[in-house]
Amino acid sequence: MEPARTVLDSGRLPNDHEDARLIHLYEAEGGDIGNLVYLSLGETWNSVAPGLAAILARPLPAHTHGYTLSPYGLPALRDEMRSYIVRTHDLRAVNTDSYDVSVSQSGTRAAMSDFGRLLLSSTQRPALPPTAVVPSPGWDYKGVLKPLGYQTLSYHLRFSEGWQPDVTEIESLLRRASPNALLVLNAQHNPTGTNWEAERVRRMIELAILYRAAVLLDDAYYSLHAPGSASTNSLRILLQQTQRSQIPWLATRTLGKQFHCNGWGIGALTAHPKTLTHMARVAQERSYGSALPLQSAMATWLRKPESDAFVDQLRHHYAAARQHVAERLHHSLGFPAHTVHPGTCTSYLRFRVPTRFIRNGSEAHYRRLCLAAGVLPGAGSMTAESKKPYKKSHGEAEAYVRLFLGQPTPLLNKALDRLAAAGLGW
Repeated sequence: MEPARTVLDSGRLPNDHEDARLIHLYEAEGGDIGNLVYLSLGETWNSVAPGLAAILARPLPAHTHGYTLSPYGLPALRDEMRSYIVRTHDLRAVNTDSYDVSVSQSGTRAAMSDFGRLLLSSTQRPALPPTAVVPSPGWDYKGVLKPLGYQTLSYHLRFSEGWQPDVTEIESLLRRASPNALLVLNAQHNPTGTNWEAERVRRMIELAILYRAAVLLDDAYYSLHAPGSASTNSLRILLQQTQRSQIPWLATRTLGKQFHCNGWGIGALTAHPKTLTHMARVAQERSYGSALPLQSAMATWLRKPESDAFVDQLRHHYAAARQHVAERLHHSLGFPAHTVHPGTCTSYLRFRVPTRFIRNGSEAHYRRLCLAAGVLPGAGSMTAESKKPYKKSHGEAEAYVRLFLGQPTPLLNKALDRLAAAGLGW
């Protein structure tokens, strides 16, 4: 983990980040964090798109070093972002009055929180607890929404159903949820790497309209699909389905995942113009616009064909890494085919924890064993899973970890070699 000293804290103040806690523990027990293979977060720290980084070496417009009077992001980037969303989501035939695009200036996580706050402030029945219906396994939507007062209900993605959402289950949850419910969609699904079928996404949005639930669409991995395949275009489906509906909705799409610049906090927010207006007011309660030099560089980058070429190269890298790691898990570590789930999108590969290493239905013990071997995989889900082992089609207790595929192949091989040498295979 080469940049560990520059991204970890000094240890003087508490740090609630689980990975940071584990890395400090590893070091305290004599581990060399400089030699740790870190595969938990989708982060490389040092492989930002070269052409994008090069723009920062050139003089930027002087006004980008001060405040902006626009609550929607640097105007040059907002214009480019709108064109980029229209082009990459094929929205040219969609009524342009039904949506607009603004810049997420401090990360899409913050934008999701702002949207949650907006929904609470506009609800007609504030006495009822709001409910978010979220995928499980899944990203940390609960961590964003619970502090706002949301309860969460989970719809489960199962191996037996190809990790596709069960529309019948979602309808049951929406029926149970309060009138001010929020349905979360993540069609290029993190962490399973499954691309949800378009018809299922369409049906889920129809159910949200039927039960008057708001929709949060997380499009973080929309562009990171295997070459020769296509991502389900959930944004276009959402726009088509909500033309005559009044339900509030927001689509977030980070650019950090596809250009390896997560720390820039830049992404696209697409929603009805009124929603973006209200969200800008919510955001201005906590901050002015920020990182304008980075926004200026991103605006220039999106105009360059080189930006599309970088994403295409990244798709090929992830596809090759996905196949390579899956084969090594099978052949070098003995994992059966049904325990490894490469997926077709995102930047992760998810696999089953060997049954003998599961403790209390959790992957935590296995992660600690991997850490002792000099490798830190990610948890298989960021949702709160059951603490009791459960059975699936193969009759075995299940827990999962995931590996970030964005690292160079030699580093991925080093990680797998260490797991094999430590006896952490199937």
